[in-house]
Amino acid sequence: MKDITFFTGTLVLVLISVAVPTYALSWRVTGGALLVLLWGYGLWRAQKGGLPPRSPIRLLPGHALLFFGLGLVGARAALWAWLAVPPLTVALDLARPRSLAAPVYAILWLDLFAVLHQLVALGRGLSGPAFWAWSGGMAVVAIPFVARGVLRVQRAKG
Repeated sequence: MKDITFFTGTLVLVLISVAVPTYALSWRVTGGALLVLLWGYGLWRAQKGGLPPRSPIRLLPGHALLFFGLGLVGARAALWAWLAVPPLTVALDLARPRSLAAPVYAILWLDLFAVLHQLVALGRGLSGPAFWAWSGGMAVVAIPFVARGVLRVQRAKG
């Protein structure tokens, strides 16, 4: 069963992402707890009836890698934005009326793009024109991506 492999590998990734970064212990415990709770929720969903292929829970490895990367570059302000990602992922998975799912989808993905923006900007030490070019490029990618996703979520049945 591929869900077993997914959840086992993801748990290992979560543990590594909590153990390695240079955050204070309290930040690592908070981020680790959120990731483990998200992992547990995903495991519960998988046992309940299988994890759908397009479930937002399948993004858990990416969430753990973002937490890991933010810790490596010391992006404390972006960590505050990242703390919303696991609860928003569960909220998107639970949002049944599509009218509720679309705003949650938009908030989640715009938050993820903002965190990724900060991760790269701080990791590369961008400033001046390079920072503005990176910011503009992220906006050019993020806005159509989120808009297309919101339309897809609104058109989905369920």
